[in-house]
Amino acid sequence: MSKKLFAFSIAALSSLSLAATVCGQKIVTPKFVARSQGLNQARRIVGFSDHFYRPNEDNFYDNLYIAPEYTQSFRSDDIAQCLFGDALCDCGLKIQGSRVEDRDSRALLADYFYLPTDFSSEVTVNPHIRNFLVDICYHLGLDNWLKGLYFYIQAPITWTKWDLDVCEHNITPGENAHDAGYFTPEALDRNLLLGNFSSYAAGKSPENVTFTQYVTSGTSETYSIKFNPLNCAKLINCDEQTKTTVPEVRAALGWNALLGKHYHAGLNVQVSIPTGNEVKPAFLFAPQNGNDKHWELGMGANAQLKLYLSEDETRSLDCYLGADITHLFKTHQSRTFDLQGKPLSRYMLAEKLTSPTNKGLDNIFDVAPTAQFDHEYTPVANLTTIDVDVSISVQVDFVAMLNYTYNKWSWDVGYNLWGRSCETIRPKECCCATELDNNKWALKGDAQVYGFTRTMGNINQNDAVELSASQSEATINSGTNFPGNTVTAGRLNPNIDHANAAFAGGNQILDAVAGTNGQINTSIDPVLIKTFDINLVRTKGLSHKLFTHLSYTGSDQKKWGETFAPVIGVGFEVEFANHDNCVEADDTCPTHCNGPCVRCAPSQWGVWIKGGLAFK
Repeated sequence: MSKKLFAFSIAALSSLSLAATVCGQKIVTPKFVARSQGLNQARRIVGFSDHFYRPNEDNFYDNLYIAPEYTQSFRSDDIAQCLFGDALCDCGLKIQGSRVEDRDSRALLADYFYLPTDFSSEVTVNPHIRNFLVDICYHLGLDNWLKGLYFYIQAPITWTKWDLDVCEHNITPGENAHDAGYFTPEALDRNLLLGNFSSYAAGKSPENVTFTQYVTSGTSETYSIKFNPLNCAKLINCDEQTKTTVPEVRAALGWNALLGKHYHAGLNVQVSIPTGNEVKPAFLFAPQNGNDKHWELGMGANAQLKLYLSEDETRSLDCYLGADITHLFKTHQSRTFDLQGKPLSRYMLAEKLTSPTNKGLDNIFDVAPTAQFDHEYTPVANLTTIDVDVSISVQVDFVAMLNYTYNKWSWDVGYNLWGRSCETIRPKECCCATELDNNKWALKGDAQVYGFTRTMGNINQNDAVELSASQSEATINSGTNFPGNTVTAGRLNPNIDHANAAFAGGNQILDAVAGTNGQINTSIDPVLIKTFDINLVRTKGLSHKLFTHLSYTGSDQKKWGETFAPVIGVGFEVEFANHDNCVEADDTCPTHCNGPCVRCAPSQWGVWIKGGLAFK
């Protein structure tokens, strides 16, 4: 059985360490996931390995320890790279409008964020995670029942803080109003737009704007243009950056089948009960306290061999090996995803369309578009936040440690590998992207959404008519009209989907600007966002840790009718995470199923004090 377990561990670790060989595309993770604060075999075993496994005991014995620890992440650039990918530059994120001179091709398009076309700013992100926990573990030797039988239960009380530390600076607020037809039938004044990117990132939007508009001959209506705020994957979180709870309760029942004075080896069955918080999709970097609500079940293996023992038995050198291997069962979550092939598209802007069209929107061949702008905008994140089931095949926590003991002093030094295989993600039936399935949404890009009648007909001259323009090829960096085109040419919608000259009301020409002779295009068959377009990007994790611990075991004490030895020590750990968001060219998903996998985890250091009692 131990050989099979060893082979399974090697296979699992090998699959976790595979790196992409061909970089087809840098992708970003929709959700940054870290290992549970309660999963730390190194912290559990240091200072107590000799007390947990006692070959000379024939009765019940127990151990209790309490270990306060503080941990803090470093290498914040690695976390930022997982979250933002190629959009990052030396200064962080650049936000620039579509008409900024010499615009940076990596800049995010400010127009999507309800900002002017001449807006510019830089946004630094310095993600970090801090934890303070008090780990409590009780270990019970059951040798009175069966030699080598034991049980332990572990429950850390944890405070965690996750902070993107977003800072916007070098702001050029811009003065441009949005031209008539770009968002609204009339020019949208600068004072009606947001002041900066941070406002959008925190979930703010412009007030709805009301217009009186022609409907049919001799009639009109008053309606509002609705600007929805960013409700999911927000970047700025002022209220819920911290969580305090017990992240998990981990328990194991094991048996050391081999147990002698100079060695022991055995297996255990363990379970983890998820008691941590459920991470909501409202924020991109929300605090995770625990293992994301997964139940865990698996096996553990441990072995210890005494390499050296002095004649007076005051000095010894031991080698300890341990591995915990668990499966994380399916749990229900809500996550915000990007669109296929469009990193960070969750922050792009979508326009709502309706059908059938009104006002006779058609083309010269009397072919009417299939849908028409319906007076509403929303960030794509609000549409691609869906309910999914998530499971993880295998998680491994492996420890290799040397322990040197001199009289009552003990020094541990070791290596810890943590790995987690790629998630399996399945959308929930009947709950998946109902907003997309029940409505018509398209990427707006930098398209004009209104055209204006050129001549008198059955529609008044210079009346605004809603178009059906979509830009499925737009990205978070730009639309398709203005790169390479002048403002005059770009306003004609030259590069929208299925572009055709726009007419309305019986082949009445629609212009890009009222009172001019520049006919605008519309999409005869606008490309709508479908559930199939959602890219179910998954995560996996891999990290390498070095740790050390120095402890002292006091003389036996007798109180409350019990004999025990006090144990006190201090330890330090540093963990280096392995990152990879470079996806192989063929690692794509042709159907709406599991998408590509991103390897992300925080690098972090920690320091602890560990004290307890080893009862005799």
